[in-house]
Amino acid sequence: MAEPTIEPHRITKPIQMLAVWFAALVLIVGVFLTTARLITTPSWIGPMLAIAAVVFVPVFLIAAFLMQTLFRAHLQEDSYYAKWLEKRELTFVGFKAENVLQTPRDQSALSHAVESSDDFERRRIRRYEEQNGLFLIHEWRPSIQKGQVVDIVIWLHQHGLGPLKEGKVEKVEYQLGPKFFEHSITKSNTEEGFRLEVSAYAPMLCLAKAYIKGRKEPIELERYIDFEQSPLLHASTRRPYTRKRGAMHAGG
Repeated sequence: MAEPTIEPHRITKPIQMLAVWFAALVLIVGVFLTTARLITTPSWIGPMLAIAAVVFVPVFLIAAFLMQTLFRAHLQEDSYYAKWLEKRELTFVGFKAENVLQTPRDQSALSHAVESSDDFERRRIRRYEEQNGLFLIHEWRPSIQKGQVVDIVIWLHQHGLGPLKEGKVEKVEYQLGPKFFEHSITKSNTEEGFRLEVSAYAPMLCLAKAYIKGRKEPIELERYIDFEQSPLLHASTRRPYTRKRGAMHAGG
């Protein structure tokens, strides 16, 4: 009976990589322990190999955890990873910080523009004041859920000093649409910034109400949750989003 062999070119999915990772762990630990039992001279080699075998286990487990979380995007199949990498790179093609790389003439024009748009700037400052410095932000990663494209975490962020840092936010009510939840969902996990975790396969608009102690009306916030970030990509190059049975759909 032929022994099973690992064919590297067939290992294209994260779960396959994880299986190989743990197989390697068992093999390495087994070799270390066997060698530690067989080698008696010099006397310090056996204990050293045994200690190394024990240390390898948590190191491998931590590495496997990081592989499935922090570096998950890099473990996608080649075609999907190439698209993900292309989107990241195209966003900053030819990047120039327009607020930094300016000539004296540009600075003069900028000063004139600021003077002529004072009302617009006052509106921007007023937005900070109306929202008490509260904003929604989000992060996403390639999804580990079957039938979904991304996993998304949405949470409340405080700009400067304000009710979130002062512990005055009681709860946050989120509305993502009926394709996500049948009704709005309220989070009161203060220590986690009122984070909400969802999976999706298309962008969506998120509305939220932040309820503040001592304030009658909640502060209304909104965030467009997008994960096709590069406007430079032509629509025909993007991966199409098709509705799948039982999957959460954006737009609600």
